[in-house]
Amino acid sequence: MAPCSMLMAQGTPPAAVVDGLDPSGGGNDLDALLDLADKDIGNLSQVRVTAPALQAEVSTVSRQTSTVGRTPAAVFVITNEMIRRSGARSIPEVLRMAPGVNVARIDANKWAVSIRGMNGRFANKLLVQIDGRTVYTPLFGGVFWDVQDVLLEDVERIEIVRGPGATVWGANAVNGVINILTKNAADTQGAFVQGGGGTEERGFVGARYGATTPSGTAWRVYGKGFDRDTGRLPDTYAHGHQAFDQWSMGRGGFRADWSPTCCDKITVQGDYYNGQAGSHSLIATPSAPFSHVALDNVDVVGGNGLVRWTHELGDDSDWAFQTYYDRTERDLQDFDFREDRETFDVDFQHRFPLGWRHRVIWGLGYRNLRDKTRGGFALTLDPDRRSDDLFSYFLQDEITLCEDRWYLTVGSKFSHGDYSPFEFQPTARLLWTPSERHSIWASVSRAVRTPTRADENVVISQIPDAAAPGVFPTVIGNRNTVSEDLMAYEAGIRVQPRDEFSWDLAAFYHQYEDLQTFAMGAPFLDLGPPAAFRVPLTLTNDGRGHTYGFELAANYELTECWRLFGAYTFFRDEYVNFESGSSPRNQFYFQSSWNFCCDWEFDAMWRYVDNLPGQDIAAYNAIDLRLAWQATPTLEFSAVARHLLDSHHLEFGSDTFSGNQSTEVESAVYGMATWRY
Repeated sequence: MAPCSMLMAQGTPPAAVVDGLDPSGGGNDLDALLDLADKDIGNLSQVRVTAPALQAEVSTVSRQTSTVGRTPAAVFVITNEMIRRSGARSIPEVLRMAPGVNVARIDANKWAVSIRGMNGRFANKLLVQIDGRTVYTPLFGGVFWDVQDVLLEDVERIEIVRGPGATVWGANAVNGVINILTKNAADTQGAFVQGGGGTEERGFVGARYGATTPSGTAWRVYGKGFDRDTGRLPDTYAHGHQAFDQWSMGRGGFRADWSPTCCDKITVQGDYYNGQAGSHSLIATPSAPFSHVALDNVDVVGGNGLVRWTHELGDDSDWAFQTYYDRTERDLQDFDFREDRETFDVDFQHRFPLGWRHRVIWGLGYRNLRDKTRGGFALTLDPDRRSDDLFSYFLQDEITLCEDRWYLTVGSKFSHGDYSPFEFQPTARLLWTPSERHSIWASVSRAVRTPTRADENVVISQIPDAAAPGVFPTVIGNRNTVSEDLMAYEAGIRVQPRDEFSWDLAAFYHQYEDLQTFAMGAPFLDLGPPAAFRVPLTLTNDGRGHTYGFELAANYELTECWRLFGAYTFFRDEYVNFESGSSPRNQFYFQSSWNFCCDWEFDAMWRYVDNLPGQDIAAYNAIDLRLAWQATPTLEFSAVARHLLDSHHLEFGSDTFSGNQSTEVESAVYGMATWRY
């Protein structure tokens, strides 16, 4: 396919969508897309083009399919084509392009990812899902990004909701939701092989094959693996050694989709991974010199299986049942800590109209969490094993106040479990659509971040101060800790004045109460074993504060072959008894995508990230370049150069609690070949 036609046919904001085709790229339009691909540029320019930006499909905000223009929330969609042309090799790298998302690489395999502030490796106010499966760990309420991976070619889109999503998704959907949706198996037929390597990406390979059975069941299997080099230790690092943050991983999985009847759709999928992630940490030891440089190859193993059944009852009415099982193992050898965790989740939802004004959706959920741990002097959990249950219910109603103009959405999530007796998380959202090219919205929502296993049961021994050797500051969990509370006020506007140009602005004010902080207690002698003098730092809920800011994104299609995208994020935070300065005040992102000479693509990405005063990290600029050649209709070669403006820089500081040493991001290049058949 010629490059210009690729820009038009593939659903990448702000590219135009050809009238009559499903912008989500579903399997029903495969034949139409193939026919379109055979047309020459002259014929293609005659096809009528409609505005796509406000018509992009989203489902995360309300748990039912809608469009960006009909969504009263700050939502951003990253499409498969945007991922492909970014040159990114991991999910956190992909997320850098989204406004309002804070992404910082801590070392070669660890990331700090959050939305609207409070960033850190253990950021715990963000809900992340892959095909409806929640992937944050109940250990601390955040995400281990080193094991969250998919074959990026199979991602249909990533929906990013900035602001609370707790009304339908529950606890942890406080500052935002990231929902990674992979393609239907019917859209991944045939063979796909990709491989490459370079200076930091020492080698990577991915393969997938899909087909359809005689009975109509579409299926695919995939496998991928990679080996990534270490980062660079800062010149100020005073403990010798080379960086020890190398990263190698292998994974595989499958997905099957079929429709046994005209009203039923069933999906079955699963994944398995196994790998090692290096960790370079300075940890406490019970004997002199009371600290030790731990060079850990962290063994990570896990797998999951998911079943989803959707049944249509009629127009605008259906129900969906989903269940999944997830098992993870993480073994920090030199750190002497191991966690084995199992999650079992069941979810049911029902959607139906009530008269012509009301679109109601309600649901029930149950989750069981089990873990078994082994700890050492530096880190342990007491008790070392635990089983917890969580029950939840939600109800939401979208009310049509004036057809095609005014809509009001109200609802709430209710939950109770072992970590929090009862929580309710309501929202009210108002949407005005004065025309098909404009939408204006406002909302007020409450969300909570419930306590976690670590909040209640952790014991972390930190390195003694030089003035008091042998006296260990010790973080101690608190079983009386309560949920952190957010009241969020948001408003936004989306405008597409012309088919080739659109922009989106969202502003917010977040008010936090009961934020977790630490209270220092009187020193005491812990008889162990091993015996140690400790200064307790007990978790409390004495913090409070507020954040505010806005996010702006704009798309401009200069020609059929040249597209520009830009985003700006403005952020401020003010806290009492809570650490600030871990998120940049200003972020810029700009991307130019140009197709030229029939079979060539050139992409240039620039980003600016402001300084992190709380981390003592300087501001930085980065430029990434990608050049690709479509050698044949099935074979593509590409080269990517990254972080070109300086040879190395830090993006985040070392972690106080785990002792993990951050490393610098270095300039890198890699080459890649992709074959599709």
